[in-house]
Amino acid sequence: MPARRPTMSSTLKCFQALELLAQEPYEFHLSDLATRLDQPLASTHRLIATLVEAGFVEQDGPSRRYRLAGKALWAGAGYLRNSPVYRAAFLVMQETARTSPGLIHLGALHGEWVLYLHTVGSPSRLYLYADTGERRPLHATGLGKAILAWQPSDLVNRIATHKLQRFTKHTICSVTELKEELKATRQRGYAIDDEEGVLGLRCVAAPIFDASGHSVAALSMSAPVQVLSNKAIDAAAAQIREAALKISVQVGFRPASSNMLSLISR
Repeated sequence: MPARRPTMSSTLKCFQALELLAQEPYEFHLSDLATRLDQPLASTHRLIATLVEAGFVEQDGPSRRYRLAGKALWAGAGYLRNSPVYRAAFLVMQETARTSPGLIHLGALHGEWVLYLHTVGSPSRLYLYADTGERRPLHATGLGKAILAWQPSDLVNRIATHKLQRFTKHTICSVTELKEELKATRQRGYAIDDEEGVLGLRCVAAPIFDASGHSVAALSMSAPVQVLSNKAIDAAAAQIREAALKISVQVGFRPASSNMLSLISR
């Protein structure tokens, strides 16, 4: 690739600053930004001043810390406004949540992550919400495993080049175990997250297919383990699979079988 021009490098640093401000603690002093970005203080000041002038970053008066401004949300929400999956899922999620014992989540494939697009339902004593725009690992979520199970193997192999992060004692951190779990997911037609991301939390998830037949997103139901018990999983999974298939059809997926609900268990 050709060498990056100075203007290109500066622009990339601006985006890196935005990504940094989108992470905890969400507000940074200029010196902290310079350290995190590995840039001189003067260069960091120019980058942040550019973002402030553009309206994407603002400075809190009393603390003098910088944070994302409302324009950053407006720009990021353009992804949702232009997402066929989000538009197709919105009403389906509302309907599903009315009879669901847990929360309904919608997530899309985003590189090697699952990107949370929407959550519907009432949280329990566990904090079950996933904020819109939050990213979580594919290997440790029901949504992620539902997407991975119907993706080409090269994505799994690419994830396998990194160390799989452990979140609880139940998290699958072995590539061999992950591949076996994805095989079982394809056989049953849905994924299970059994306290792998959060202790006490269980979820079932089903893939959402696009017109090409690829899994581009997934729908899940999450609830405390005592609510989503072993006896309740089959019924919850059937509900989520049906809802996910409705969304798939709306975004152009055309199942070859007349029995559409049997398709994702192939």
